[in-house]
Amino acid sequence: MTLPSGARPASFRTPPVDAPVAVLLVAPDDNAGALDGRSGFTVTRVDSAAAVEQVLAASDQCVDCVVHATETEAAPETLATVRSHTDAPYLLYGADPAPEVLETVLSATATEYLPRLESGCSDLLATRIRRAVTRARLEHDLQLKDRALDQAGVGITIAGPDESLVYVNDGFEEMTGYSAEEVIGKNCRFLQGEDTDPETVASIRDAIDANEPISVVLKNYDADGEPFWNQLDIAPVFDEDGEVTHYFGFQKNVTEREELGHELRRQNERLEEFASVVSHDIRGPLSVAKGHVETVAEQTSSDGLEAALAALDRIERIVGDVLTLAREGDVVADPEPVGLEAVVTRAWQTGETGDLAIAVEGTLGMIEADPDRLQTLFENLFRNVADHATGATTVTVGRLESPVEAGFYVADDGPGIPEDERESVFEHGFTTDTDGTGFGLAIVERIATAHGWSVTVEESGTGGARFVVS
Repeated sequence: MTLPSGARPASFRTPPVDAPVAVLLVAPDDNAGALDGRSGFTVTRVDSAAAVEQVLAASDQCVDCVVHATETEAAPETLATVRSHTDAPYLLYGADPAPEVLETVLSATATEYLPRLESGCSDLLATRIRRAVTRARLEHDLQLKDRALDQAGVGITIAGPDESLVYVNDGFEEMTGYSAEEVIGKNCRFLQGEDTDPETVASIRDAIDANEPISVVLKNYDADGEPFWNQLDIAPVFDEDGEVTHYFGFQKNVTEREELGHELRRQNERLEEFASVVSHDIRGPLSVAKGHVETVAEQTSSDGLEAALAALDRIERIVGDVLTLAREGDVVADPEPVGLEAVVTRAWQTGETGDLAIAVEGTLGMIEADPDRLQTLFENLFRNVADHATGATTVTVGRLESPVEAGFYVADDGPGIPEDERESVFEHGFTTDTDGTGFGLAIVERIATAHGWSVTVEESGTGGARFVVS
């Protein structure tokens, strides 16, 4: 059922099929009064067709059915008023209406006629109202589901037990360029092409044969032959006997995400190649130069030699940080349960912490992570305090009050980080220390991102810096 132009539903909800029925009764007397007080009905009575407008115009008024039990000549006018507001069922309850009146009423949608006998037929009237409302509610429910499926932001398909398509939504048509008429009755394999991975296709086949759901990403081709990456989720639909009757599919174009992932992997590969060159071609000569300078410095006291050694030490730290930065960006594909306190302890023992003290607040518990890379994250956070938080005496590690998978923080009691610099501190090369490399916090962010976490900095309870990983 559809409303005429300008019409609106009198109720913006679809109640359950067995919910009480709200009846608008147009009757000047008690000739339909048997509905009053009947279980399962709430009745709003008006004494004329003109009063229908006022009731239906009320925004808080729910009307499931309109019963016209007054002069039948006024029925067409009443029906027009009703249809300007709602598509609820309309029942003409009268004796011997004129043929033209009856034809006008019954030619409209969702209308019925019940003759009113002198002996009355209240039970039959109640049954007809309930049946009409139940049918209307079911239709509304189906229409709502149809609209939801068609307007969903993903492609939705339903296939029969033979895997041929019986339904595709608007999202599927838009994503693939195929119309429903072109694909109904076909197997979705028509989206595959020369570069579709056969192993992924085989895994789909195995899941279907095993009556199991599956989620994959595979290359498909649209109606113009253009490739796109499809995030495909398929689930079997079972009947009450456990037999598969249909297959429900969600399809989403994730080409941008996949291309970005490929580009990131290529960048990481190039960065890894660069790191290998740095390690092989710079660290060797650097070690030789540092050894010679140290030998000369042992024999001759010179401020210049001390400065050269300090410069060589700084170069060595930069090289080490660049190598770490290059190797810590790969996504952590197989995290494992890790005791956070054990990782913190190892990082404190191996990191550069100077004269700082460490405090642990509460129980740190477990998180899912790569233990070695997590240790590197803490080592860099600790070193950041030692190098940059002038006057800090204590580093505090704790879990967040409402932790998610990784909810922890590292705080200090130093001077803190100005608010306008808090986003910049994670950029490569950013440092406020002439001896710093500017890579430590970039490494922290890179490791956090590889785990699927984020890292932010705020003010600690003592006025220092508080790095939050979540």
